[in-house]
Amino acid sequence: MKETSQMTGAPTLPDRSGAFDATLDSAPIVGTAGEPVSLRSTVRTTVLPHVEWTGDAAMLVSASRPRFETRRALGEGGIGEVVAAVDQDIGREVAIKRLRPGMHGPSAVARFVDEIRTVGALEHPNIVPIHDVGVNDDGSLYFVMRCVQGQTLESIIEKLQAGDTLAHAQWTYERRVHVFRQLLDAVAFAHGRGYVHRDIKPANVMIGAYGEVFLMDWGIAKPVDAPEHPVDAEAAPSATGRVTATHAGAIIGTPAYMSPEQARGEPVDARSDVYSLCVLFHEWLGLEHYLDDCKTVEAVLDGVQHAHAPAPSFTPNPYQSPAPMDLSWFVRKGLAKHPSGRYQSAREMIDRLDAREEGLIPIQCHVTFTKRVIRGVLRVLDRHPMLFTAVMALGIVGAIALGVWRLL
Repeated sequence: MKETSQMTGAPTLPDRSGAFDATLDSAPIVGTAGEPVSLRSTVRTTVLPHVEWTGDAAMLVSASRPRFETRRALGEGGIGEVVAAVDQDIGREVAIKRLRPGMHGPSAVARFVDEIRTVGALEHPNIVPIHDVGVNDDGSLYFVMRCVQGQTLESIIEKLQAGDTLAHAQWTYERRVHVFRQLLDAVAFAHGRGYVHRDIKPANVMIGAYGEVFLMDWGIAKPVDAPEHPVDAEAAPSATGRVTATHAGAIIGTPAYMSPEQARGEPVDARSDVYSLCVLFHEWLGLEHYLDDCKTVEAVLDGVQHAHAPAPSFTPNPYQSPAPMDLSWFVRKGLAKHPSGRYQSAREMIDRLDAREEGLIPIQCHVTFTKRVIRGVLRVLDRHPMLFTAVMALGIVGAIALGVWRLL
């Protein structure tokens, strides 16, 4: 969840995973009649009693404690921070996202509320569910969600880049496709509900201990047709803050993973997320970001508009073999600079990957032609094993007969 601050001119870009933002002055929170209002805090305490057994008799002891006990920090963004905590009623570890200290202005709260309701509307196996919401003692909002035990896609890519032998043995190309396929499921579901994520990147993808894939951080997601809203001056950029655009022409998101239209500050639709998905998949395959040579925000934004990513199959890496050619063609289409040249939806990408699984690879070069033929033969073998056996038997008999004839 690493973020970077707002920058002007041509500043350095220490971490391309940081998002980009701008702010407006804050204003008091007001009620429907215009009067100032505040959020009321309610101290959350445990409700389940402690159970003590004496023989067959149970004694219920009421021992009220704070419901959540914070354990460690998990990450921080522009207006929010995430911590791991223990739910002392249920006895499990959860993740709590809360507003950072001082982030109590109306627009910061509104953005946080939007995130809660966005995730609440997106119940899907690849999106972490929200369990509860509440207000802290200082009046700041928080929400409780599942604590995913695992690692980010960003950290896995870093291991692969470093040549970690175990990581390369685990994350074969087909397993990488499987992870990406699950990510597409989450995005396609969100798009079907009318939401665009706008910040798809390896740092926002978690892979759980059992291979579960989660698309995280829906803080700047929005309905496709909804207008952009400003944020408070108090949410101004900091060393770790995500900054959010608040006026026409500004940009929202993470520069290195933006689509060209997002980088121009234009309204975006599902095809913008498609571009970000393919930037991520290109890096996941080739272990290089196509804008690695860009060292400033200005250079990155220019590269998003004009730089074309090399095919992962032709990106040399000392720790892995070249990426499959059909996947290079697959990701190339999603990186078209104009939205009309890309896949028009995440669902279209899913359909193409599913067809690939069936051996239906589009013929786009001599390599994909060969793979299509070989996989076609294998499909026939799978579907008609007895026919294949008969053909092989006839071939063997014919070869024997030819050999005998030559000996006569």
